[in-house]
Amino acid sequence: MTQPVTYVEINSPDLAATNAFMEVAFGWRAQPFAAADYLVAPHGDGAGVDTGLLASRDGQPRTVPVIRVDDLPKTLEVVRANGGTVVVEPFTLPGLGHGCYITDPAGVLLGLHAYDADA
Repeated sequence: MTQPVTYVEINSPDLAATNAFMEVAFGWRAQPFAAADYLVAPHGDGAGVDTGLLASRDGQPRTVPVIRVDDLPKTLEVVRANGGTVVVEPFTLPGLGHGCYITDPAGVLLGLHAYDADA
């Protein structure tokens, strides 16, 4: 796999309930990151990826895989050329890089992230 999933976001209609469940069921210790209502459960030294827990903006539960890409503008050209749609335009994550959200031709929601410590 050349561009792996490096992060997962869990969108919950009840963030407090989801966070409590993940803590009890799986031992997650999610902490606020960038905002009080955006929590991150780090994977630590074991296998896996960090996971963001956040309130669903539209009230629908969903899990969004985030794929690391080297060049976000170039990747978006390929996405569009192959029937994908940008649903959230690129944004900056200070100190982390740039991200956006797309859907594939079947409507599957994916996040994209290009790391850039100088962002």
